[in-house]
Amino acid sequence: MVVIAPALLFGLMLIVQAGLYFHARNVAEQAAQEGAAEARAFDGDEASAKQRAMTFLGALGDRALTDRNVEVDRGAETATVTVSGDVISLVPGVSWSVSESASGPVERYVPPTGGQ
Repeated sequence: MVVIAPALLFGLMLIVQAGLYFHARNVAEQAAQEGAAEARAFDGDEASAKQRAMTFLGALGDRALTDRNVEVDRGAETATVTVSGDVISLVPGVSWSVSESASGPVERYVPPTGGQ
């Protein structure tokens, strides 16, 4: 029992750590989507997209994703937001990072073509 109990507890902690990883990945993905929605808007810009993604992350607290970084690239036709960070560690010696991106076309005015 002395040998099996620590191994079972370690296995249980690894399962919880995996759950924390998938949660952090979903948080990063949703924050990237929020920022991309702002960057893709007709009047959107990189600063407002980064602010929206950081606001979303802040609303969830600072423990789901630590050492956060938001990068925004808004070109003439495409906007991309990448959110990265570290997963909170429950198991000593285990350090995982996540990085999720969202991109899409930028809303813009295209003049009509044709005879009408």
